[in-house]
Amino acid sequence: MDNFNLGQGVIISLFSILIVFLILVLLSIIFMIFKYLPFSKEIDKKTPVTAATTSGSNLTTDVDQEERMVAMLVASCLAKDEIKGDVRVVSIERTK
Repeated sequence: MDNFNLGQGVIISLFSILIVFLILVLLSIIFMIFKYLPFSKEIDKKTPVTAATTSGSNLTTDVDQEERMVAMLVASCLAKDEIKGDVRVVSIERTK
């Protein structure tokens, strides 16, 4: 203990702080890599499937895309009220 002075204590403290920050940067990089890894998305069998329908023939224009979105939202809201659980809209088809 007699050979230990303030300068050596500062060096040890700075080295320890550097190690902590390097570990934090390493963890940050690992978490950023997770968003690029493919995960299998298993469909919950308890979640009911609801299909929404709109009227017309072809779904190509922006107005049609907007109608599809509205139909999907309305169908999911109505189904959620009936089922009292999570709802997933699988497809939207136009009817005549």
